[in-house]
Amino acid sequence: MDAAPGHHVHSPHIGLPARPAWRGRAPRPPAPIEPFDLCHASVPEALDGLTVLHLSDTHVERINRRSGYHRDLVRALPHIRPDLVVHTGDFMTMPGDERAALDALKELADHWNPRVGAFGIPGNHDTALFLRHARRVHGFRLLEHESVKIPIDLGRGGCELAIVGSGFPESLLAASRGADCFTLTLVHYPSEIYAAAQLGLPLVLSGHTHGGQIRTHAALAPHTSCDLPGNLASGIFRLRDTLLCISRGLGVAIVPLRLQCAPQAPLYTLKRAPTPGSPCDRLEPIRRW
Repeated sequence: MDAAPGHHVHSPHIGLPARPAWRGRAPRPPAPIEPFDLCHASVPEALDGLTVLHLSDTHVERINRRSGYHRDLVRALPHIRPDLVVHTGDFMTMPGDERAALDALKELADHWNPRVGAFGIPGNHDTALFLRHARRVHGFRLLEHESVKIPIDLGRGGCELAIVGSGFPESLLAASRGADCFTLTLVHYPSEIYAAAQLGLPLVLSGHTHGGQIRTHAALAPHTSCDLPGNLASGIFRLRDTLLCISRGLGVAIVPLRLQCAPQAPLYTLKRAPTPGSPCDRLEPIRRW
């Protein structure tokens, strides 16, 4: 999945000229969007090349409605046109932030321009009041304990893609019923990888950890807010035949600071290619970021 040392990577989805292969943790322009290939052997030929913009943990607060990352993201969105936009929860931080978070979501929905659609799930910070209003945002569908099938046609013959959206508290068994075609699973907690692998779900996108938010070392976070250790706070991982992508997320919580852990909005391109790593029963890192 990584380019060989010294090679250059071109990102056609963002329209950048050739640049040195991505290193470190600072996003390429337009920040905070970071492009990555996401390879899996079970990707249907009709879905090869599908692009997915992954937003997570925006944590909008009423006292800081237009944070720096939000302004950067709004400026970056016109430079791309993904097939799908997904949000894996924590739109807001605490009760009282609902209106600010809703306004931010509407502004993003006005600027993203997905070819197929935009979907999201709740996180542990999102209140029932916010979720009730988020369901009414034009061009955005909130999924809670459900799956939806959408037709995809990238010019190589049409097929269906199932998007599984776990609610909160998460129940993948309930959410994945009826997902009988290639599936993209949205969860908030990355620890759902164990249930997803047991159910045979191929691709899982998650957030929640903020990549640690504050790192004492570029690859180590003292706190991840979940059961995963600090060296597994963000990146692409494999368990059996399931790939898990943990975003570093965009916002902050508890402490208004990010250290050695820049905001991130991954832009994945699905590739029909051998699944990286090995199908073992231990969570294996494929690419950390």
